[in-house]
Amino acid sequence: MVGSGFALDPATAEALRLSALLEVVVRAVALQDRADDVIRGCSLPGETPCAVARRGREVAGEYGRLSGWADDLADSYGPDSLPDRITALLRYHLGMVDSALKLAFPRYRSERLERHRMALTGLGEPAWALRAAESALRARIEELNGA
Repeated sequence: MVGSGFALDPATAEALRLSALLEVVVRAVALQDRADDVIRGCSLPGETPCAVARRGREVAGEYGRLSGWADDLADSYGPDSLPDRITALLRYHLGMVDSALKLAFPRYRSERLERHRMALTGLGEPAWALRAAESALRARIEELNGA
């Protein structure tokens, strides 16, 4: 820390950054079921209820915040790093919820957009990838903490 009279060693500083990122990931994983519910709600035949839009805005807003925090925490890591992968997965989660909402509540309807909407099934494989990244992040933090 600048001007505080002490400095953290690099491993401790990284462990702190990754621990904060882990909290973001834990919140994002906990939100996955709600995101899947919104996406599936958007893909049902007929008019999508407004309640789905409200829930979707809440989920998308939370993923937006989590994604921003992850971007800030991963800023010092390079491409292809675990933190970089996590930020990409969080952006994907946000993008899927946002896309589902846009398809369910379009400015105009078309056959093509309707086919895309009806094909939505949930977050898919990236949801599992985020869970795997959470485990890998925990392992890296334990390694840095000497456990």
